[in-house]
Amino acid sequence: MSHAQEELTAGDAGAAYRSIWKYLYRTPHTLAFADVDGYGTRYLEAGDPDKPHLLLLHGTAGSLENFCANIAAYAEHFHVIAMDMLGCGWTDKPDTPVTPTVWARHAVGLMDHLGIERASIVGVSLGSFVAVRLAHDFPGRADRIVMVAPAGIITDPEYYKEYSKKLVDRRQKAGTDPHWDGVKVIFRNLLLKEEDIIDDLVAVRLDIYRNPEMQRAMPLVLAPRGHEALTEEQWRALPNPILAVAAVDAPNMFLTNAYRIGEVAPGATVLEMTGCDHWAQFEQPEEFNARTIEFLRRER
Repeated sequence: MSHAQEELTAGDAGAAYRSIWKYLYRTPHTLAFADVDGYGTRYLEAGDPDKPHLLLLHGTAGSLENFCANIAAYAEHFHVIAMDMLGCGWTDKPDTPVTPTVWARHAVGLMDHLGIERASIVGVSLGSFVAVRLAHDFPGRADRIVMVAPAGIITDPEYYKEYSKKLVDRRQKAGTDPHWDGVKVIFRNLLLKEEDIIDDLVAVRLDIYRNPEMQRAMPLVLAPRGHEALTEEQWRALPNPILAVAAVDAPNMFLTNAYRIGEVAPGATVLEMTGCDHWAQFEQPEEFNARTIEFLRRER
C-alpha cells in the first residue's frame, strides 16, 4: 500500500469514527448540576435561551448522552435542555420508587429552576411516557411532543407484562453485575445494527452502572409503572401536537403503540422510519433531526 493510500485509509477511518464528544465538540454547551427539590440534577444546556425551549428525556436507566447525535442540530433552532432524570445517569438517587408521575414532577422542577414556563419535549421510550404524563399532569407546561419508541399506552396488557419483566431482568442484571458485555446486551435490544453500538455509549453506561448509588437505586428506577399509563380517555383529551415515531423495521410493542397513539390522540401524527429500532434518534440522526425539527417548528 502506498503512503497516499495509507493516508486515505486513515482519513476514512477518522471520518467514520463516532463518539459522544465528536457529536458535541463543535456545539457550545454547558454541563451543570441544579438543585431540584433537594436532588442534584445533571443537565446539558445548548442553544440560544431566547429561542423556543426543548426538553430531551432519555429512556429507562439511561442518561442525557442518549441524545448526543441530536443536540447540535436542535441547538440551531431551540434552547435545548437534556437532563439525567431522577435516579438515572449522574442525577441524585431517591430512596423511594420512581414512576412517570414522579419523573414528570422532577422535570417540571428543572424547568422551574431554569425559568422555563413551557417547552416542547422529545422523549425516548420511558422519556416519551414521562412527556405525556407531564403534559397531562401539568397542563400548559408541555408544547409539542416527539415520542420515540412511544410508551405510556398499553395496547396488549399480557405482552406489556412480559416485555416489562424482560426489561427489568436485563437492567437489574446489568446493575447488579456491571460489566462490558452485559451493558452491551442492553444496547443490542435498543439498536437494529451492531455497528451502531459505539464504544462510547457502552463505556458511559457501564461507568454509571458501576456507581454504588446507581446499583442501590436500580430497583427503584425499575419500579412498576404500567398503572400510570394514560387511559384512552386521557389520550383523547391531550391537546398537544404529537409526533409518534414508528420504527417499521422493528415490529414490536412500540411500533403498535405508535400507530395506536396516531389513532387516539387528536393531535398525533405518525412518522414511519426505517433502519432503526428503539433509538431512531441515534440510528438515523440526519433524517430524525430534519423531520422532528420541522415538526417542532411548525405553527399550530
